[in-house]
Amino acid sequence: MTASVLLGGIDVFHLMNDRAMRSRGLSGNDCLYVVTLADRLDPARLQRRLDRAVELVPELRWRLDIPFFARPCWSIDPRRGAPRVRVHDAADDLAVNALLEALLTTRVGGARVWEIDLIRRPDAGDVLVLRHVHALVDARGADRLVRWLGSGHGDEPEEPPPPEERFAFSDRALAHLDRNARIDLARAYKAHVFAVGARPILSLATASPPRIASTPPRVRRLVLSADETRAFDLRVRERARLAETSLMLLASAHLLDRALAERGHAPPHHILPVPLSLDPKVGARRFLGNHLSMLHVSLDRDDLRDERRAVAHLADQQRNAVREKLDLAMLAALDLARWLPGVAYEWLRESPFHGELSSMIFSNPGPMTITSFAGVPVEDAYPLPTVVSPPGFQIIFSRHGGLLSASIVHAAGIFADAEARALPLALREALLGEPAPPA
Repeated sequence: MTASVLLGGIDVFHLMNDRAMRSRGLSGNDCLYVVTLADRLDPARLQRRLDRAVELVPELRWRLDIPFFARPCWSIDPRRGAPRVRVHDAADDLAVNALLEALLTTRVGGARVWEIDLIRRPDAGDVLVLRHVHALVDARGADRLVRWLGSGHGDEPEEPPPPEERFAFSDRALAHLDRNARIDLARAYKAHVFAVGARPILSLATASPPRIASTPPRVRRLVLSADETRAFDLRVRERARLAETSLMLLASAHLLDRALAERGHAPPHHILPVPLSLDPKVGARRFLGNHLSMLHVSLDRDDLRDERRAVAHLADQQRNAVREKLDLAMLAALDLARWLPGVAYEWLRESPFHGELSSMIFSNPGPMTITSFAGVPVEDAYPLPTVVSPPGFQIIFSRHGGLLSASIVHAAGIFADAEARALPLALREALLGEPAPPA
């Protein structure tokens, strides 16, 4: 692939979030993919591996071009080499977490769209970090990209997927539709989001504005044990009408609602975006592009007090989404919106929910599949997007090695320190329906 490639609708959406955040003095819309290794890597050999990867996959030389009178696009810069590996030292796990928080606010090299960092831990394996602009790739793609970078033997990754398989964006799902069909779908999506947004919502960033915009976001991790993961999966199976993501949505909304209530707020409902992957269930090899759509789910405060009611409400919204083809409708709306000037796009982005993007950010990209990197076993791997503010609060679920985990990310200052430290245990209780055992 040597020609310029236009950004897809979801990619442009992430780019506009980046612009909006930077205009408010916040860090941009960049993401991390974090891999905890069982042993150390040789930085020089890692650099040679990256250099070879860029030779094999020209798209890894991409730069992001944003013309003033044209749509944003990816362009290959033939003079651009692989990013230089940056090595950091961390004294302990707290220092590793602080470094990850700092990396979330570190600009991904200006025109460069991805970087690699290596965090050294004493008497432990390294932590490998892919940093990338959100518009470049989603979580599943980042998992496959890092898995490929670490594949093969010696300093040579295995043969990459062919160009037609390694990049995809969501607009391809609209290829079979003519212009009128796309406009009809976009209108249906507009009607849907304005109906969902008819009642007010409130984000934590609005209820508790961050004190210092430039302060890095805060990250808390919850990793369930094997027994706890089995207990969660059993809860899902016992609720035949409740999918895994639905139980995660309810748990996340419980944390949000409790935090708002403690601040004296009681909005009638919460709106959470739910990303939907468009990758095939089996055999996907894509590692570039945001290949997904998104639905907006509403949960009434009364839903959070009655699980049966919540299940029925979520099931009804799911049936409506299928009936109205809302996954395609959002893609059609974003496909049309990306032709708009930035000011008009920003107005459309915030107008359905009266200035809010959503009540919070939610995602469940599913299992991360990387098991080794350059022959070194992987102990854990998870995506870590920066927090968009507002709403300033997000929970990203994933699995690795069969264990369910969650990254809780929030803008600094939204939670008091003691309140923030309690978030992982509160989420565990909401997921499992039981308090944590005594320490």
